[in-house]
Amino acid sequence: MRNMAEAAAVEAVAAAIGDPVRARILDLLAQGRRTPCCSPTNPDAPRAVCACDIRGALGGMAPSKLAYHLKLLRRSGLVREARRGKWVYYTLAADAFSAFREAVAARWPGAARGGVRGRRRSRRAGPLSG
Repeated sequence: MRNMAEAAAVEAVAAAIGDPVRARILDLLAQGRRTPCCSPTNPDAPRAVCACDIRGALGGMAPSKLAYHLKLLRRSGLVREARRGKWVYYTLAADAFSAFREAVAARWPGAARGGVRGRRRSRRAGPLSG
């Protein structure tokens, strides 16, 4: 890791994707817009998902709670927001996922190579023993 800012960015993304609700929101954004619930399609980003569509897919979560989760995803850089009239649309920031993958590989180089090779694990060893 080159500096503290990069470390903080990795930790912010890890915290954002570590929450089950935010992971579900990312899943919904990855699928893209399928059928609109109450918003018109955004012609600038036809696969973008409206906040009301996300809310409906999450079982009617309170708007304030959804806003909180979306704010954390935006701050981590994983999600982009686009306003169009009264509607707010969200998409994944693919470049942020690539940057996160590279930052993880830089921070923990052994993980990027698949760990230490050539050592045999004991049959009695646990999953974290080497």
